[in-house]
Amino acid sequence: MVALATGTGALVFVIVRLVCVAHGNIAGFITVGSAHSSADLLPKGIPVVKGSGYDGQFYYRMALDPVDLARSAFGIRFDTTSRLERVGYPALAWLLAGGRSSLVPITLVATNVVGLAALGFGGALMARDSGRHAAWGAVLAGYWGYLWSISRDLTEITAAAFLIFGLYAYRRHRWWLAGTCLLGAVLSKETAAYIVAIIAATRLYDWSAHRSRHPLEATDVAWGLPLLGFAAWQLFVLHGTGSLPLRASGNANLGPPILGFIDGFRHYVTALPSVASMLWLGELAVLTAVAVTAGMSIRRSAAPIHERVAWVAVVLVAIVAAPGIWLGDVGFRSLDDVYLFSWIVLLATPKRLSPLCGLIGCTWLIVAVELVLFR
Repeated sequence: MVALATGTGALVFVIVRLVCVAHGNIAGFITVGSAHSSADLLPKGIPVVKGSGYDGQFYYRMALDPVDLARSAFGIRFDTTSRLERVGYPALAWLLAGGRSSLVPITLVATNVVGLAALGFGGALMARDSGRHAAWGAVLAGYWGYLWSISRDLTEITAAAFLIFGLYAYRRHRWWLAGTCLLGAVLSKETAAYIVAIIAATRLYDWSAHRSRHPLEATDVAWGLPLLGFAAWQLFVLHGTGSLPLRASGNANLGPPILGFIDGFRHYVTALPSVASMLWLGELAVLTAVAVTAGMSIRRSAAPIHERVAWVAVVLVAIVAAPGIWLGDVGFRSLDDVYLFSWIVLLATPKRLSPLCGLIGCTWLIVAVELVLFR
């Protein structure tokens, strides 16, 4: 029922946006920019906007052929090789399209709708495992940043769904399922590799503390498979392009601590009372409230140790995020890991969470209206 509710909500949002913003052309979700494309080489029916466009154009390019690593193909040029490490989402869209390029604009959106339903399902499993009603799982799919992911054919939803299923499978000692899902997560968003590394570190600590005679067991498939798969894809891209995508993404997305946040905060405070600045500051306040509440509750949370350590890790990554992560009215979609792990921590506490949930619901509605009426 939670999966049905979240999937239906996503589908309704897609239909409304398709009519009101994309004018009936679902390829409009891609947002291909003239700076990174050649209109005469693009597949038929793909609209082009002036400027740099948006990240979804690169995932569309990959979904046309996930293993084509050329800098320019199908009329679209990669701005950086770091785009290639997020192959999971476009590969799923390519599979769903059966390799037919004409269907890819549809399957990119469909993958996100199904992904949000899957995230609701996985969230319900996590909520029930944490001792709460399954309906609380909807809050994991209720991040307002995911509306941007649906609207622009982005990869966060796919990565989050794989991650939640992987964590749940790990809780239930389903090692191969956990490893497979976490592999999907790291190939959809590279930051999931931090989470897998934390699982590996806690496993190593547990092994050393108990001095097990069998250092490698079935448990280790859960972290070994995704890390090996992640490394293999990085090397595949390095071989094909001469550049390691992880290095490129690190340089683009990480910087000195706090400075990125300060730049973003200064920019939007200076821009007051514009609508964009009020939205940014409001979303920041809600995300901060969720993260701070989780931080205050982390010692009482019954969430497994690796999930609580992961909360610390994703908060630290947010602190060192580059200005490009903080600048832009995009619903803080890149910080969805902070939101997810904060709620994983909170769901495993006896804390009353209804007021916080209501605040998130209001934020979700405001962002949905913004994306339908103004984007």
